[in-house]
Amino acid sequence: MDILKTLESLLYLLSNFFIYPVLVGLFLLFASQIFSLGLFASESLRRIRNKEWFVQAFRQKINRLSSTDEQVLEIELQHVLEQAQRQSLKQIQWARYAVKIGPTLGLIGTLTPMAKALSGLSQGNLSSLSSQMITAFSTTVLGLVIGGIAYSIMHIRIRWQRKDLYFISKLAEEKLISRLEQKVETTHLHLL
Repeated sequence: MDILKTLESLLYLLSNFFIYPVLVGLFLLFASQIFSLGLFASESLRRIRNKEWFVQAFRQKINRLSSTDEQVLEIELQHVLEQAQRQSLKQIQWARYAVKIGPTLGLIGTLTPMAKALSGLSQGNLSSLSSQMITAFSTTVLGLVIGGIAYSIMHIRIRWQRKDLYFISKLAEEKLISRLEQKVETTHLHLL
């Protein structure tokens, strides 16, 4: 029985230890989501003003490619497409992380104070119960808000990514077709 009590006490102490890193993590994650929301709003305005805002830089890269060898050109075009995909995935990746970790931290922040609240209730300490429950529900709300903001940003960025990558791949195909047509015309002229 003493071993069981010792283990329960150890678990209780460990769970109490986790509340501070969880609270700090929630505040930092919330601040980062507010910052991400600002970046997202800024990018949204740029995209409203210029529908091809993201595509323009990659259009210039594609237009600068000048290899006459089709295989080399294909490799260069594939490299440009991979750069575009990496750049857009980087923006989505942080939102994916926050969608998962925000509610997880909120849940940990909910359950940890509940252990203290139940302990206070067993001792008849109602003020401890109420303050712990406030912390518990506040962390839940904050975790869900973080997840909601991140999910919304991620969802729209994925839609943007699909559209942007479609246009960039279309530009790459047009460049390759144009190069092949030039080669056919050059070959045709040499035959004449």
